[in-house]
Amino acid sequence: MFSRRTLLSRLTLSLACLGLGAAALSARAQTAYPNKAVRLVVPYTAGGITDVLARALAERMRSHLGQPVIVENRPGANTALAAKMVSSAEPDGYTVLFATGATAVLNPLLYPKLTYNPEKELAPVARIALTPMIMVVGGKSPHRTLSDLITAARDTPAKLNYGSTGTGSSPHLAGELLQQEAGISMLHVPYNGSSPVHVALMSGDIQFAADPAGSAMALAKSGKLHAVAVTSKVRLSALPDVPTVAESGYPNFEVTTWFGLMVPKKAPESVVQRLNAAVAASGADPEFRKQFEALGMVIPKPLSSTEFSTYIAHERSAWEPLIRAKNIVLE
Repeated sequence: MFSRRTLLSRLTLSLACLGLGAAALSARAQTAYPNKAVRLVVPYTAGGITDVLARALAERMRSHLGQPVIVENRPGANTALAAKMVSSAEPDGYTVLFATGATAVLNPLLYPKLTYNPEKELAPVARIALTPMIMVVGGKSPHRTLSDLITAARDTPAKLNYGSTGTGSSPHLAGELLQQEAGISMLHVPYNGSSPVHVALMSGDIQFAADPAGSAMALAKSGKLHAVAVTSKVRLSALPDVPTVAESGYPNFEVTTWFGLMVPKKAPESVVQRLNAAVAASGADPEFRKQFEALGMVIPKPLSSTEFSTYIAHERSAWEPLIRAKNIVLE
């Protein structure tokens, strides 16, 4: 038999343990991720297609995370400003980068001196969307197919001009890849954005351009520009009559830009998986898919964070030989 004093001591100890256990559970509940707003850093200005996609995603992630996801626009230095900011942030999952192919793939290949290292300082979380490009000519151009354009380029080497949104941009690289695959030569004319490229096409100053589908779609449908091919492996649902470059005789050709989330490298795996699941659930929303597929985007099947990391590495290895062969360097 226990004495009364012993029983009281054991009861007090049990209550104390229960109290500690409850406190520990409460502390874990308070620190469970996320327990406050998440900041989504977008490396482009407000109002553009990337910003629209980021805000639509943020709104859906909010419902899956149970916390606000606040978009913060930090444009500059071809996405490097935002990437540096996020790579230097606390690795707690509350500062997230809305990354692009430029951020994680092209910048490290193009810039000898980059202010961030995506392989060492950023961890891939999830892929969100893919954007193929549309290969377009002016609405009044005599070239009505990609074959027409390539034949003209072969007949008059280095006489046709093609425009892009800047040296080292995905549209520029798409033009370089087409020249390599088709064995042709064209003159590259860089512009500061898609709008001046469109104007130059319509005026005849340039004869050809590859432009992100979301940017060129409306003009191609209106007839002000004429789409000769899309750069994805499959046709776009928004432009079902426009063949792919692969269908046009170049089966190895595929160019898409991508959007995804990245966090500081040392973020906990549990945080990465929580964000990955929120992106996957958001991408499954029929209205989300409908909105962006109408703009020429593709909402692909979800990738795990590991699969996304492998995808990025493959993209780097695919683009590096072309960039090195063409000696494309940015300062």
